[in-house]
Amino acid sequence: MTWLRVKVQYFAAIREIVNQREEILEVDQRTTVLDVLRVLANKHGEKFSDYVFDPQTKAPRAYLQFLVNEESVSSLNGLSTALTDNSALAIIPPVGGG
Repeated sequence: MTWLRVKVQYFAAIREIVNQREEILEVDQRTTVLDVLRVLANKHGEKFSDYVFDPQTKAPRAYLQFLVNEESVSSLNGLSTALTDNSALAIIPPVGGG
């Protein structure tokens, strides 16, 4: 089996949940953004899972942004966007302020 290295970057509230800015995951070569989110939920537990996934729909929450190599997944293939070796996945919560 061939593995990919994916750098996951955390921002704002999600950074506080996982207590780190980024981490490197080794994942299967046919891994999508949604697959990585599920791996991270298993790794980081209930607090991460509850923050990222809607408990009713089991889908990632609409207010979160996901970027692959600095490009929004909404302009790619959504959560089905395939990752490649050395991809960077950023998880960005909504930013408040004013």
